[in-house]
Amino acid sequence: MVTAYYVAKVLRASPIELVFVDYGQRTAEEEGMCVRAVSRALSAPLRVVELKWLGQLSTSLLTRRDVAIPETPLEELNDPAKARERILRWWDVVRNLQLVVVGLAHAESRDLRSYLEGGGRQISDVYIGIRRETPVPMKDNTPEFIEEMNRVVEVSTHFGGYRVLAPLIGYDKDAVVRLGHELGVDWLSTYSCYAGGLGYARVEGRQVPIHCGRCSNCRRRSLAFRQAGILDPSVYARPPLGEEEKPTCPYCGSRFEDNQALSKHIDVVHLGPGLLKGDIRKW
Repeated sequence: MVTAYYVAKVLRASPIELVFVDYGQRTAEEEGMCVRAVSRALSAPLRVVELKWLGQLSTSLLTRRDVAIPETPLEELNDPAKARERILRWWDVVRNLQLVVVGLAHAESRDLRSYLEGGGRQISDVYIGIRRETPVPMKDNTPEFIEEMNRVVEVSTHFGGYRVLAPLIGYDKDAVVRLGHELGVDWLSTYSCYAGGLGYARVEGRQVPIHCGRCSNCRRRSLAFRQAGILDPSVYARPPLGEEEKPTCPYCGSRFEDNQALSKHIDVVHLGPGLLKGDIRKW
């Protein structure tokens, strides 16, 4: 989601079309809800593509709704050996390759239609929202993967000239959170959980999906917000970092018993009265 904001607001690419792929992942409903919200926020059209056959081939737990997502202990979160042991839990067969191919197909189609109808080309870039994974990267979440995809572009399309880009590939997760904060990302319309199917909570007058708080992705999400010094508004079924998280001031790091106390502190100490009014997105 942050990649979409970055492409729209920093790179100012135009026109933009968002492509969401439903490959049978257990979190397709929550992800779809979030990407529709991003589409509205960026005034960008959304195309939904179904690749259910990919999920049927996958051996990943991400496509197995009948199997519980195992908890990742906090002490194992950044252990490279443990990460290598569990990597196949999350590996979907050639998923990111397929995502690139879907985006590339849309780009080439737009270009060929423009050429055949008017004689001029309309070259589009393909952006994929992957970033540096820690402590062990998956092979298709690396700069080398993006380099290979750009070679594939030139031998698999008629004209060539399209670029496959991952602008956040060198970012750690906390850096992504800081960037998203600067770009005004609505974090309640983002979803990281591997589990899915946990229902929705009512926040700020709307429904937001619930994160499990137990899987490695939930814990990395929560930790990234903490490391970035930005309050995590996500709803978790259980505290992802162990003990119940207390609200933390994004300016000075002070901890408070509740959001009301934190809001008062920021009003008085940092920003002046009347700026928050309970809307955490204004922090």
